[in-house]
Amino acid sequence: MAIRILVFWWGLIVSGFSISQDNGTSGYAIGSGDTIVISVYNEKDLFVRTQVDISGKVKFPLIGEIEVANKTPSILEREIEAELFDGYLVNPDVSVMVEKYRPFYVKGAVKLPGAYEFRLNLTVEQAIAIGGGLRDRASKSSWYIVNGADQVKHQVTKSDLVSPGDILHIEESIF
Repeated sequence: MAIRILVFWWGLIVSGFSISQDNGTSGYAIGSGDTIVISVYNEKDLFVRTQVDISGKVKFPLIGEIEVANKTPSILEREIEAELFDGYLVNPDVSVMVEKYRPFYVKGAVKLPGAYEFRLNLTVEQAIAIGGGLRDRASKSSWYIVNGADQVKHQVTKSDLVSPGDILHIEESIF
């Protein structure tokens, strides 16, 4: 068993730490509604493309059900590699990619409130534009985001970033 662990770590070092590759989502925590792709290099039967359900779990061949919610792709890669290394593969090289992010929501004093497809580096100003722009009575400064992760209301400006699952609320002005 100790030899297998040494071989596993040696394989990671030789492969250049493939688990630390940055595909733009290294700090992003996977959540319900995201579509993820999990693949193992040179193992065509170990490929899964799935949407994360409300339980935050997905099924993967050989391993079964695995918890993916609130984990970054790189952490998930390491966990799956460790599971596959433990009795299945000699040197698994796992890749986890977020293919499609869960939607963000715009509500309040915008012309087209609703759920919209998330894009990387999306600002509040862009989210408002996607929501059809501000209505005539919309506030120019009372904009809030309820973060999908912590459910806390934060006041934002037009240059702040929107995350997947966030709810952007635009208040109406009095006059």
